[in-house]
Amino acid sequence: MRGLWDRVRLRRTVLFVLITALVASGVALANLGGDGGHLAANRDQLRKACDGTLPYGDLERLVRDGRPGELSQHGTMLAPGRQSRSLLDCSLNWGAGYGVTVHAEALVSDVPEAVKTRELLDTGGGAFVAPGTTGQYGKRGAWLVADCLYGLSGRVRPTTDLYVTARVTAGADQGKGEPDRTAALTGFRTAVHVANAITKAQHCGSAPLDLPTDVVNTDETHGAPGRDLRTCGWISGSSLPGVRSGTWTTVGDLQESTRLSACAGAWDADAERNEGERPKQWQITGVEAASWSGILGRSAYDAYEREGHVPGWGADEESRRPSEAGPEADAKTDAKTDSDSDSESDSPSGSGTGSGADRREDRISSDVSHPQLALWARSVCGGRATYHRVSVLPEVRLADGETAVLGAEDRAKLSRTARTVLDRYLSAKDGWPKSADCRDTKVLGEVEQWH
Repeated sequence: MRGLWDRVRLRRTVLFVLITALVASGVALANLGGDGGHLAANRDQLRKACDGTLPYGDLERLVRDGRPGELSQHGTMLAPGRQSRSLLDCSLNWGAGYGVTVHAEALVSDVPEAVKTRELLDTGGGAFVAPGTTGQYGKRGAWLVADCLYGLSGRVRPTTDLYVTARVTAGADQGKGEPDRTAALTGFRTAVHVANAITKAQHCGSAPLDLPTDVVNTDETHGAPGRDLRTCGWISGSSLPGVRSGTWTTVGDLQESTRLSACAGAWDADAERNEGERPKQWQITGVEAASWSGILGRSAYDAYEREGHVPGWGADEESRRPSEAGPEADAKTDAKTDSDSDSESDSPSGSGTGSGADRREDRISSDVSHPQLALWARSVCGGRATYHRVSVLPEVRLADGETAVLGAEDRAKLSRTARTVLDRYLSAKDGWPKSADCRDTKVLGEVEQWH
């Protein structure tokens, strides 16, 4: 009898172990994305969500099986006839940190991103760009700007500028550290796919954006991807008059955009050719140049204006800002202004701050970071009203609490070099202005960024 009960207990034990193993295998298969549970329904939801604008092929791997996907969406793409700031606001979440969020907006004001020269070149940790796409990828995801030539609907004011953001997360830990290359590429591809779907649905008449196949980490220390680009090769200590001679290092933005560009160069104290040399006070050891077209031009100008760093410090602003009517209207305004005063396009001072020739001296405090003289101009580039900004950064050695005196002669040299830099930038064979076919350039004025 005892042997019988032992055999019964043994059978029960074996049965329990088998059931436990089967349950564990089922859980493992579900976590690996098997076809059980909610997976099929969630995949079907992905195909239809966000008005069908999401790239299924890029996002399918993120779909989970453990629970139904949570979808939240609104915007004029989903409810035509309604007034909304958003064309599309959509979030799809599968739990455990897996999901996608996209936003698309017809811009009638500034691009809500950092686009000043140094912000384009010094993007902070973990920033990526997709060459050929106007935008960046950072801790908040990807953003881009695209054209809609025939105008976007859904806003009271007409606009031809589309702004799209995309954030894709693949696990609970993503987003806590620096973005990785896979996340950046998926984010960009999602944003581009959404932009193309919207411009097609809105009959924009614009060519679709190319889907990125790779991204570049702008902060890689090995390989320095932004160093010594051809577009910035015009910055040279041997061929650019007025700057400190010797070896210079240049860096440029990597977006390869038709809407913006940025370059910077600095005298390289660590270069072998410069060993043992030390620039004199007020010698120019740094140069910057950038261009922004269309709404990016307005956005950059406004960003500098908020700091008081535009010609005239905001005086007569409307005559210099790209108009809502477009580049043709700007060209007409410029022609009228030029007929009133030809000296504005020939003089470095233009309609802004004076060139410094009529001043005896100026004082620069040690509290000022990166003192520089900037020179602004405006053109029509690729059919869009475009702002250009160049600046020259002199060598200024000051201890804390000290003040440097900038004499009239050195101040005049800064003006002459700034104008030389602008002319060289606009005419450089491999530079962005040439490739954008910039014309009808008007110098707006100088800005002394040391006050």
